[in-house]
Amino acid sequence: MSRATPRKARGHKRQPSNLIPAISDYESDAAAAAQQSYAPPPPRNNTELNVAVLQRYVPSIFSILSIAANAVVYTFDSVAENWEKSGVEGTLFVCTQSPLPDDPDNTPRACVFVLNRRGLGNVIVDLAQVSHVEIAGELVILRVEGAWAEGERVLGIWMHNDREETRQVNGAMIQECWGIARSAGAVENQRQEAGPAMQAIGKPLTLNELFGKQAVNQGQ
Repeated sequence: MSRATPRKARGHKRQPSNLIPAISDYESDAAAAAQQSYAPPPPRNNTELNVAVLQRYVPSIFSILSIAANAVVYTFDSVAENWEKSGVEGTLFVCTQSPLPDDPDNTPRACVFVLNRRGLGNVIVDLAQVSHVEIAGELVILRVEGAWAEGERVLGIWMHNDREETRQVNGAMIQECWGIARSAGAVENQRQEAGPAMQAIGKPLTLNELFGKQAVNQGQ
């Protein structure tokens, strides 16, 4: 008795697994692209990072000349005849600024910027608006004119001498920049550019009252 011939199974043959692509074309392209070398953006140093931060408040800041890591801003109370803390403490920067766009003479500009770590209000002093600078003991004293509605203000800036030359270098830099900006006649009001970052602090006083007093020491 003859046996029936087995019928062939219908359908396609199953492809061996080794013939199936392991990855898709997209993944292959991505892997190839990852192997290509791309130059990373150049790293920025601390000075460049600090300039970028300050430019958020004052876009015209061009460079940083000197830094004091810890500074405290005081104001002089002419009624009580003493110094009072303003509530502004932080890193102090002495900065150059780009000339005003409409200034054909490219008048040099500079400012003192104290980036407040105790609140939102910073102190930004346009050195062209400072009528007098004096180093008295541990304070750099600035008489600022035209920055507040009530008139002039006198600020005292104390800097922690974390390095032996910190206070000396920053004080000298402030004096030098003030002399250049003041003599150049750069009297543009920086409040318009600084906006709410400019903080109105202190009370009016006369220089006779101020400079007859001994500079305050932060530790007292």
